[in-house]
Amino acid sequence: MVTDDKSYRSSWPWKAAGILSLTLLNAIWIAATDFRFDYPSLANLIGMTAVLALVATFYRYKRPNARFEILCVETAFLLTFSANAAVTSYLVTSLNLPLIDGHLMAFDRMIGFDWEAYVGFVNARPAIGTVSSLLYVTTLSQVALAVLMLGLTGPLKSAGRFVSAVALSALACIVISGLLPAGGALATIAPAPEFFGANAPVVDLAYKQTFFDLRSGAERLISLDNPRGLIAFPSYHCTLSVLLILACWPLRYLRWPVLVVNVLIILTTPIDGGHHLADAFGGVAVALMVWFALQPRSRQATVPADGGSLEQLL
Repeated sequence: MVTDDKSYRSSWPWKAAGILSLTLLNAIWIAATDFRFDYPSLANLIGMTAVLALVATFYRYKRPNARFEILCVETAFLLTFSANAAVTSYLVTSLNLPLIDGHLMAFDRMIGFDWEAYVGFVNARPAIGTVSSLLYVTTLSQVALAVLMLGLTGPLKSAGRFVSAVALSALACIVISGLLPAGGALATIAPAPEFFGANAPVVDLAYKQTFFDLRSGAERLISLDNPRGLIAFPSYHCTLSVLLILACWPLRYLRWPVLVVNVLIILTTPIDGGHHLADAFGGVAVALMVWFALQPRSRQATVPADGGSLEQLL
């Protein structure tokens, strides 16, 4: 590996420009509508980003260390982008375009998937439901771990590529969910509380209410203190799972645990995310398209020889 190669910084101006553009779009949209933004909720984001910027500056100029610089900068990009994307997701949900859940359920029926039978099987076995929930909530922690491990041990540009993929796929999912909104299988079927028995999925009907309140106009406050995941189709959870598998594959000590855990997470999305199976297919498709759109011209530059087999198969 060539450690004095500064090309790992090449995407940073584009990322900064993208975040600034998204921030401007959100600000204009909020100002032009009846939305209100909770500005005090920015405090934690500003504080963490400032610290990361200072540490990155230190490791660039005072004690040069490319890996620590990359880790700080990419983490700062990920945090600021995620906050902006959460705001954008709220705004596009308010477009209130016709729901496509009927089409998604028809697709599930066509391939033989019965949401009520699938989730009902887990509900009758609370131990499986507990494991499902524990797996489902690990996704964001895995993203943070992937940035850390790729930044410290992967090729110099690998963490940047992963963060770019996470951001671009989020934008794709947000745009699609705004133009083709869906409430998800849980919200569409709306089973009675006794359907779940002792199982308590991560996403329940109360959680989904924010989605419908934004569509109806009943909710107009956007806060970063407790943002809700609003995207049903395509499943961003599945998108992140696929990106994690692809990004961590070159790291021999992570590839198999990450693969197994994230295949299981994809299987949990109808249970703990209330998704149609069609949502999962859509999320996987977004991840693959974005990842390979970001594929460098020379694979050898970013993928070690002993870790490229999965990408070569794909």
